[in-house]
Amino acid sequence: MIGMIEALLAAPADQRLFKRGDAWITAGDVRAMAARAELPPGADAIYLHTSSAAHFLAGLLAAAAEDRTVALPAHTQDAYLSELGCSQGMLVKDSSFESGAPQRKLDGAARDPSLVFFTSGSTGFPKRVVKNLSRVDVEAHTLDRAWGAEASHVIATVSHQHIYGLLFRIAWPLISGRTSDDAPATYWEDLEGAFAGATLVASPAHLTRLPPRTDLFRPPPALIFSSGGLLPAPAAQACIQAFGLPVTEVLGSTETGGIAWRRQTEPDAPWAPFAGVTVTQDDGEMIVRSPNLQDDAPMRTGDVAELLEDGSFRLKPRGDRVVKVEGKRVSLTRVEEALAALPEISAAVALTLPARGDALAAVAELSAAGRQQLAAHGAFRFTRALRAALSDALEPSERPKHWRFPDLIPMDLQGKRVLSTLHALFESDPLEPLALDIRAQSETEAEIAFTLAPELIFFSGHFPDRPILPGVAQAHIAALLAQKLWDQAPSDANLSKLKFKRVLAPNERVTLHLKRDAARGRISFRYKLGEIEISEGEIGGVTP
Repeated sequence: MIGMIEALLAAPADQRLFKRGDAWITAGDVRAMAARAELPPGADAIYLHTSSAAHFLAGLLAAAAEDRTVALPAHTQDAYLSELGCSQGMLVKDSSFESGAPQRKLDGAARDPSLVFFTSGSTGFPKRVVKNLSRVDVEAHTLDRAWGAEASHVIATVSHQHIYGLLFRIAWPLISGRTSDDAPATYWEDLEGAFAGATLVASPAHLTRLPPRTDLFRPPPALIFSSGGLLPAPAAQACIQAFGLPVTEVLGSTETGGIAWRRQTEPDAPWAPFAGVTVTQDDGEMIVRSPNLQDDAPMRTGDVAELLEDGSFRLKPRGDRVVKVEGKRVSLTRVEEALAALPEISAAVALTLPARGDALAAVAELSAAGRQQLAAHGAFRFTRALRAALSDALEPSERPKHWRFPDLIPMDLQGKRVLSTLHALFESDPLEPLALDIRAQSETEAEIAFTLAPELIFFSGHFPDRPILPGVAQAHIAALLAQKLWDQAPSDANLSKLKFKRVLAPNERVTLHLKRDAARGRISFRYKLGEIEISEGEIGGVTP
C-alpha cells in the first residue's frame, strides 16, 4: 500500500496536484517548496498551519525529512496558540515556503511521521490527538476503494487542518493520482462554475445554509461529502433538491477516523460501517474496532447505537450529555429535543454556565413565528412563555433559565458547536468590543464609526479560518446600536429593502448611518467602508 510520502516522492515532477486559480501546482513544485521550507530550528515538533494545501503538503514532507512531529492547530488566534504552548514565531505558515534556497534532502524522509490534531473534545478546550500518518494512509485507501470509480477533482469548503479535510482534500487525491483545489471556498459563490462533475467536500455548517440561487450548482457535482456533525434530515432533503443527488455523510472523529457512511434519501437512514470497521455495543454504547485507530484496542465512542440485522446501525441520543442542575441529573439532549419541538424554535443547543453556578441555558435559532413574538413581547416575557410551554415536557430543573437568540447558532467549519463560543454569548454585551465613535446623533438620525474587533462575537462560526461578518449580522448590529442610542428596538424582526454588496472582515473600519421612524418602529441602516457602499436595509415597521 503506497502512502502519502511515497506517492509524493515518486510522482513525476510535472504531475498536477493542486489547482490555484487558473494555474497548477505540480509534484515537483511541492518537493521544491519542501526542500526550501523554513522550519523553526531545534524543536522536535513543528506547528503547521497554512491556507494552501500545497504548502501544507510541503510542510509535512519537510518535517518528515527531518523526522519531526507535525502539530496541526485549528486556527492561529493568539489565545488559542498560547493554550497549545505555541507562539506565532513557532508557526510554519504560508510565508515559510515563499523563498529561499534548498535546505534539506527529501529522499530519506520518514514514511510514518506522527501528527498531532487538536479537538475541542467535550470541554471546549484543545485536546491533543496523536495519529501516525500511516493510519491516514489506510483510511485514504478505504475511501478510494469505496468511491474511487465516482471521484474526480476535489473542490471544498473545509480546512485541511482537520482530519476530514486532510483526508478528502490531500491524502485521498494524492494516493489515487487525482487533483484538488489548493484552497477551500468560504462562500458558495466562490465555487460558481466549478461544480460540474467534481467531488464536493463540505460540512453541515455550509450544507445547512444553501443560498437561494440553486443555479450556482449547475452543472452539479458527481459526489458530495459531509462530515464533522450530523446533517439534519430537512437539510439533507434540501441538498437533494439543490444538487440533484444525495449527500454522502461520513460518521467518525479525529480519534476513530471514519466509522460509517450513509445517504439520507429518507429521514434517519441507517449507517453502514466502512470495510474493516466493526461496530458492537455494550449497554447500548457503541464500540469500534478499526484499522483507522492509532492502536488496535477497541474504542468506546460515547454514542448510543441500535444495531440492525444487516450490520448497519442507527444512532440514538448520546448517553454522555447528562449534567447536574440544582442537584438533579438533567439530559441536555432531552432539553434540546423539547426546545426544538416548540413552534417558536428552529434549532437549539442546551448548556450549563459554570460562571453562573452551572445554571441551565439555551441558545436558540427562532422560527419566523418566534421572531415575531420576541419583537412583540420583549425577551423577558418571551422567555417566560417558552418556559411555560416546556412545562408539559420538562421538569422545572430541566427548563433553561438563561437564553440567547442569535440569528444562527455559532458553528465551526466542521459543523460543530464550540462550547467556548456558546459560553461567550452569555458573558458580556455583544457590542462591548466596539469602540464607538458617535460622529452625529439627533432624535432621528445617527452616524457611528467603529472598527470590527476580531473578538466580536458575531465573527464566531463565520468562519474560523476566514472570519466574516455576514449581512444578517450587520443588520443585527444596526438594531442593537439603535436600541443603545435611542432605547428603542425595531417593532419586529422583518427585514426589507436589503442590499448586501459584500461581507466584512475583522479589523475593517466602517461607518454606520442609522435613521429611525419612531412612530412605525422602523430602523433604516447603511454601512460604508470608506466611500464603498457595503449594505443597506430597513428593520421592522413593515405593514402586513
